[in-house]
Amino acid sequence: MREEYPVSSGGRIPVGLMIDSLGLPRTVEGWASAAIADLQPAFRGCEINGFGERSLIIGWGMQPSMLKYIASLGASFIDVEVHPLRFSRHLHLGVRTNNRRIARILSKIRIPEEAFQSAAIGMKAMFSRRGDGALLCRDAKVGVFLGQTEVDLALVCDGRLVSPADVMDRVAQLAATVDLLAIKPHPYQENTALLDGLFERIPNAVKTESNIYAMLCAGNIEFFSAISSGALTEAEYFGHRKEALMTPDRNNAAHLPDGCTEWIPVGSEVASLPVMKDVVGRARVPFFLMPRKRYSTVMSSTNAEMVDRAFGFRWGLQLEAAGLRSSPKVALGGDVRFGSGSPHAAGLAAGWHEPEPWGVWSAENSASFLLVLDTAELPAAGMVRVTVTGAPYQPSESAPVELDLRINGCACQAFKTGDSLRFFCDLDTRKLHVRPLLDAEIFVTGAHRPCDVAESADARRIGFGLQLLRVDMLPAGDSSRDGSETASVQPQDALVE
Repeated sequence: MREEYPVSSGGRIPVGLMIDSLGLPRTVEGWASAAIADLQPAFRGCEINGFGERSLIIGWGMQPSMLKYIASLGASFIDVEVHPLRFSRHLHLGVRTNNRRIARILSKIRIPEEAFQSAAIGMKAMFSRRGDGALLCRDAKVGVFLGQTEVDLALVCDGRLVSPADVMDRVAQLAATVDLLAIKPHPYQENTALLDGLFERIPNAVKTESNIYAMLCAGNIEFFSAISSGALTEAEYFGHRKEALMTPDRNNAAHLPDGCTEWIPVGSEVASLPVMKDVVGRARVPFFLMPRKRYSTVMSSTNAEMVDRAFGFRWGLQLEAAGLRSSPKVALGGDVRFGSGSPHAAGLAAGWHEPEPWGVWSAENSASFLLVLDTAELPAAGMVRVTVTGAPYQPSESAPVELDLRINGCACQAFKTGDSLRFFCDLDTRKLHVRPLLDAEIFVTGAHRPCDVAESADARRIGFGLQLLRVDMLPAGDSSRDGSETASVQPQDALVE
């Protein structure tokens, strides 16, 4: 038995020279092309080419070209990965092989489907207690596109790395079938610029950072889509339609050696001595005449947490994760309040303190909210006025607080009535039919802490107190009204004493 790894890690595999021998560049593109290349030239003269019929190669996430090369020498392989179903009590491994005897052994320690089905039911029950059971807006049909890491073997198709730009047309078609398309970046992909094209192309696209498993439990999601994310496999266990936008080479039978099995989910018992002894042993009698081993003792005694501990994290499965918050749609001519107990307070995004009975204070230099407009009674053409009412926290004899509110990218005008400040802007109904969102962000400069100005013991930094929003149709040609009704409770009167 021996272990082989790249020269760059102190091993004997000259990856760079092997890429050169294939006539490929030493780039990500060259790596992707090598995934389905003929590796015979690469291994010619290589020190580690001593594979034969009696060899068993166990590798992690091996490329299809490597699997084909191993099989061409008559050797057996076991390809190992973290299994994509990651919502059960423990992580599992996914394994596949080209050896029928080994496949039979692995099938005896296979994680049963019922384990995943019951885990999905339990997770739905958990998140139903923690949230609204809907993503973004409980009255809206929502689709989801899942981002992935920029470089991933799961993104290689026909020897080429696929990016979101390559599937943009299909994603746009899917987005047209729902009210909103929620785009979730991969949590470990820091540079999300690859997704910018989707936001620019798709008018009803919004970004979400919600927990993936809370989303899988949501009842208003029409589909989950991705280039080839493993979460699509999980989505089916939660009753959602999946839209895989390509088949990766690693799972394409056309690029795999004959006799390669599907991925088999197994637990940590695969590494136990009894199982591995049978895997590497050579049967002296035909396999079908051997005793029927069940490995039940092994499966009951192995440490089920071994794989969890080996990786140290669970790819989004945090049992303490909060549930989803969703708001109802905004009706024309109705008051939308943001105080505690208001269903629309769920539309508050980043930058706010906890809502209070009167409304909510901004907590940071910028604060945002996202609401969905009910377009059922919205005319095909015309203008609506969006009015936002609140008040700045402006202690006497202190530097003035500066506010700038933008809704759907449009700068709002401000009108002051007493201590209240009312922002308003006019939006085109034609654009709202395509993108029925009220996407607002307020920028606050010069916010104060009440304790610093001797007004109260409140140590929070507060800038703008948001109370009310309204959307009203404007009569044709009318842009004169400022909507100067006053709010009944002034937020500055509600500070902590």
